[in-house]
Amino acid sequence: MNRLTPLTLLLALTLLATSCGGGRSESLFPSDVMSRAEKALEAKIDTLGIVSPTDSLRFLDVTAEERDAMTYLYAYMSLPDLMDHSIAYHLDNVWVSLRAREEMPWGKKVPGTLFRAFVLPKRVNNEVLDDFRTTYYDELSALVDTMTMEQAVLALNRWAHKHITYQPSDGRTSSPIATLRNALGRCGEQSTFVVAVLRTVGIPARQVYTPRWAHTDDNHAWVEAWVDGKWHYLGASEPAPVLDNAWFDAPVMRAMMLHTTAFGDYDGDEEVLSKNDCFTELNVTPNYIRTAPMTVRVLDGAGKPVEGATVTYRIYNYAELYPLVTRTTDDRGEAVTNLGLGDVVIFASKGKDLVAMEKMTNKEGGSTLELTLRPLDTIPAEQHLRLTPPVEQTPEVRYTEAQAAENARLLAEEDAVREAYTSTFPTADQAASLADELSATGEDRTLLLDLFPKSRGYHATIESFLRHAAESGRLHHALLLLSSLTEKDLHDVSITALEQVLDRDLTAADWQQPMIYCPRVLDREPVAAQQPELDLICEQILGSEELSREERVTRILERVGQLSYDKQYNPLNLPMTPASTWILQRGNQRSLTVLLIRLLRTAKVPAWFDFGNSVVRYRDDEGRERVIPFLKEEKESTTDCPLQLTYEQGTNTVRTPHYTSHFTVGYFDPADGQMSTYYFDDMVPYTDLQGKSLLYPDNFLLTGSRLADGTVLASIRRMSCEKPMAIDFDREEGALAVIGNFDSESLYEDLSGEERSLLSTTGRGYYLLVLARDAHEPSDHILRDLGAIADRSGKLPISTVVLTRQKPSEALHGLLPGAAWGVDTQGLDKALAEGLERSLPLDYPVVIVADTFNRVVYFHQGYTIGIGEQIADVLSRL
Repeated sequence: MNRLTPLTLLLALTLLATSCGGGRSESLFPSDVMSRAEKALEAKIDTLGIVSPTDSLRFLDVTAEERDAMTYLYAYMSLPDLMDHSIAYHLDNVWVSLRAREEMPWGKKVPGTLFRAFVLPKRVNNEVLDDFRTTYYDELSALVDTMTMEQAVLALNRWAHKHITYQPSDGRTSSPIATLRNALGRCGEQSTFVVAVLRTVGIPARQVYTPRWAHTDDNHAWVEAWVDGKWHYLGASEPAPVLDNAWFDAPVMRAMMLHTTAFGDYDGDEEVLSKNDCFTELNVTPNYIRTAPMTVRVLDGAGKPVEGATVTYRIYNYAELYPLVTRTTDDRGEAVTNLGLGDVVIFASKGKDLVAMEKMTNKEGGSTLELTLRPLDTIPAEQHLRLTPPVEQTPEVRYTEAQAAENARLLAEEDAVREAYTSTFPTADQAASLADELSATGEDRTLLLDLFPKSRGYHATIESFLRHAAESGRLHHALLLLSSLTEKDLHDVSITALEQVLDRDLTAADWQQPMIYCPRVLDREPVAAQQPELDLICEQILGSEELSREERVTRILERVGQLSYDKQYNPLNLPMTPASTWILQRGNQRSLTVLLIRLLRTAKVPAWFDFGNSVVRYRDDEGRERVIPFLKEEKESTTDCPLQLTYEQGTNTVRTPHYTSHFTVGYFDPADGQMSTYYFDDMVPYTDLQGKSLLYPDNFLLTGSRLADGTVLASIRRMSCEKPMAIDFDREEGALAVIGNFDSESLYEDLSGEERSLLSTTGRGYYLLVLARDAHEPSDHILRDLGAIADRSGKLPISTVVLTRQKPSEALHGLLPGAAWGVDTQGLDKALAEGLERSLPLDYPVVIVADTFNRVVYFHQGYTIGIGEQIADVLSRL
């Protein structure tokens, strides 16, 4: 058959030989393992119609072990990693992995199974791949080469903390080097970074996720490292005195499911949640909490078992019923998985027309639920659910006070190192000076003052780009281009990609439309520097004749529509670059979408992706928005159902419902009958969604109210296209109980150093007290959420005091400027624990609502999301 050659093969012949001879290592790559890998690789290249990348190794002097490592990687790596990275790139990383195994004191102690799954692979999750391993091996190995494995893991996590700290950001996961340069990362980036650090020196490491918390919104990711025969967990770039200790100890004990992935055809001790052509998904929940099997038995209308039904185990999070696990029933009609001890919603379907849904409570020893499939149109118009998370527990303290004190000292030293680096980032004054140098005025000056400080550690590259653009008279276009990107793009975007856009033949009118010149299409793909390739593809499709916009759209859509939709070797749904997608003539939905939109923009058609409805739109010659029928996954759709929502607050505590915070709109997927969510913009008021198109016929409104203990009151109501749907929330009536006492005349030190009492600050009545920490992700979340209930002037609806153990940083103080701030000089956590009959230490941050009669009516400790709404609910019932 005719085979296409991957882009990666073109660089193979430039490799230099660095080793010779050697036989197969049975400890790393046993014959049975390699037999399966070779068969998997053969099947992959046959399916894709490409030359095997490992064929080029014949031209290189590599050892059998290196050849096996490359074969194993290519057998199971995802399609974008195969197509978008050279053989030289992967071989360089193999060499470092094998070098670490030889040079590090623990190298040969790592079992081959763990080496193949958790050391050899570069990819951790959905991050941008880079050269971190080859760049930082020498530095990191020298740091820990005389340590034990445990000492090395702790030391490397401190190295990570010295360089990066937590800050929320968008869903695109930066590469480790970009995260390092930026000195910031959300939890997914922090954990990806630390896994990369550990794997670089040959320590098996994996990213563990709770896909969604049960007791609060959001999710979290951390790191597990294999040390001397056992997996241990740690907070990524959040050093603790010992392993198996982190700020999330208590939240994890309320989780329903924790999982990780193992590269390749992994055979370990963990429960397998799913297995595909690239990785094995593992259930690691039993490593942390008590679990029990949840068995779902699906029956048809006659009471007979249904084989092949899809069963999803769902929990409420961000106003949707998120599918934690998806199972397929066996010949007994059963699906089983091990989860924590709390409530889930089970949704079963067989095809698009037969469904069933019911709440299920997991208990010690396990639980079983029978569901009978019914036609979709017989589902009740309304369903109301009370969903209870696992009970709160107190985690074990695994370190001494002396260890805690030493850890605090080291954290301060590491913070100082990182802050010395970030002090070199551009300031507003430096941005103004650059604007003066470049003679930027008006809109250009405004853009530069906004964008340049956001470039952080990438500032030298961005500055060079702007200077070169100014020299060629293209500063305005360069600034427009930067402003069309995300803030995270300013930390790592390919300057070559930007220069290629500037070199396009765009008119002044084209530069008025970001959806023509912006090189970013979706929210998570790397911006590929491939404009010349796109120009060539467009020329092949459109020829040289003059065509109307409609004709250009038609021709491009017709040609891209001939490409094959294929997600077999891309289970993480990673986007492939446009050129690779074109060369391969196939791709997943994201890859095909990126190619289509980049081609349309190259043809000067304003085009973009509508995330809410998952469709491509463009603007025609008359300025009207048009939907492109580009749905490779076949679904029945309609475009005549505008979203109509109404809301009256009445007795509801929510003033203005926001999407994904209070409600979502979903549909029963016409492909498989399962529940899906329209992904409109997060956290926007319901009024912003009026008139949005609902492209599928069977829709529902899901609302939820989370109580102070984490319980959720959820409602699901079927929607009609013909009439508006009223947003409403379920509530539990009843006054708040007094749960403890706390002295309102307790003392603290305000920021001027003056000693004050809480009472003198808050005045009589109810008040809110927060005990927080600096550089602490849970405290960051709490303060941001409380800021959401302030009015436009920053005033909070209740007198609020925030106390930290040392004087708070400006950054922390800025998260809640409407509060009174101070330093806890008295150890108020001890008084709170006594008055509330809680065990020490309390899990920071600590939040209470109390009155000046010393009565506490609300208490929360530790990580949570959405506490502002909980406080609003409490205040409404005082």
